[in-house]
Order: sequence, then structure tokens, then C-alpha cells
Amino acid sequence: MTDADYEPFFASDLAAEVRREYAGRIDHGVPVSDATRDVLAIFRDLLADPQEGPVIFLALAALQLRDGRVMAFIRDAALDLIGTGEAKRTYASSDATMNRQRRELLKSLEQGLESTDVIDEADRTDDAAM
Repeated sequence: MTDADYEPFFASDLAAEVRREYAGRIDHGVPVSDATRDVLAIFRDLLADPQEGPVIFLALAALQLRDGRVMAFIRDAALDLIGTGEAKRTYASSDATMNRQRRELLKSLEQGLESTDVIDEADRTDDAAM
């Protein structure tokens, strides 16, 4: 998938901010595990919110999958959100075309996450070599 394929995940202000925070760290050489931990700390007050929390986890999953460095707990959280339908509810729209695109994107994200290798949070050497 390309950056353009992932763009619907970042349509909301929150998802765009997650991307900015994460990318800013990764671009400066921060390991994936540390960048992820930092982003979760920044948005910790929103993680339990049923509308906002899924956006954070799905955005991180899409970013990590795009970069080929998916952490196990991010993959598991995203797959759970997709499997339970919470992801679909989070991205619901009154626009039928947008709903179809997001449904397809969630399916693609699910397939990508299911088939990717994950990194262990303690995998600091491979993580830093990115």
C-alpha cells in the first residue's frame, strides 16, 4: 500500500496529529517502540474514549504497517478493533462512497496486519537499525 492508500485513515484532525507526532519522532531516528510509546503517552487521555481511542490505534497500525515495523500489541489492538466492528463504527460517515472506501481500507489493513511479521517491543537493535 502507498501513502495515498492510507490517507483516509488520517482524515480526522486526531489521526493527522497522531501521524505528525509519530512521523516527527521516526524522522529523527527514534525507534518505533519509543515513538509509539511517546504517541500513546501524548494521547493517553483519549485512549479509553470509544470514538477517539480506536482512531489512535488504527492510525499507529497503518503507519507501522506502511513502514514495515509493526509492534505486536498495536497489531493486536487494531485487529481487535476491526474484528469487533469498533473500527467501522469509528469511521462511519453519512457519505456512502466514503463508507465503502473506509470499509475496503479496513479490510486491506486487516489483511496486511495478519500477514506481516511483528517486532517485539524489546527488539531494540533491529528497531534502531531502521
